[in-house]
Amino acid sequence: MESNVRQQRICGLLGGLTYISTVDYYNYINRMVNEALPGHSSCIHIISVNIFHYVKLLEQSEWSKAIDYLVEGVRQLVNSGIDFLVIGSNTAHIAVSRIAECYPDLVVLHISDAVAHAIKQKKIHKIGFLGTRFTMKPDSCAVQRLIEHGFEVIFPNDEEIVQLNDIIMKELSFNIFTEESKQTYVKVIQRLKDEHNVEGIVLGCTGENFNVID
Repeated sequence: MESNVRQQRICGLLGGLTYISTVDYYNYINRMVNEALPGHSSCIHIISVNIFHYVKLLEQSEWSKAIDYLVEGVRQLVNSGIDFLVIGSNTAHIAVSRIAECYPDLVVLHISDAVAHAIKQKKIHKIGFLGTRFTMKPDSCAVQRLIEHGFEVIFPNDEEIVQLNDIIMKELSFNIFTEESKQTYVKVIQRLKDEHNVEGIVLGCTGENFNVID
């Protein structure tokens, strides 16, 4: 007897970057699915990599090895039968090109495309970008994609980049956000608004999204 259950496409989530944000992605995706289809949940396969090894490679500028490490996680997801991929980290989008080379038929939902869609809905053009020090630069994968969408992207100054990166790596990655750090974010955002007339802020790190907005 033929089943009446419609085949559901499987989302692959490359997580662990951080484990806090992986839970956020899982919850948010399922919440959106349930809002669109009441009573339903998403079908997600998750590979959680070890952020310690990944960040260590980034800090040593071992970009190729860091990408290899991420692609190995994607390989496991592909072998599990996923239909499309979500990378649960802005910084980890450094692996997108290599993933496309290794798995040309795999659909990758690029985070910057989703961000660009949201910005266009706001009808703004000039944005400030906050994230890790690996993304707060014009040649980062996430920012390049936003520039390709036609946005002008403004960054914090060198001192602020160090401060924000430390907050992300030492606090937000472990679900910690002190009052002092909150005020640092407020000051950076206010300065970008006052000195550069940015029309909006991209919180380019999941930990920022769920803490700074509040």
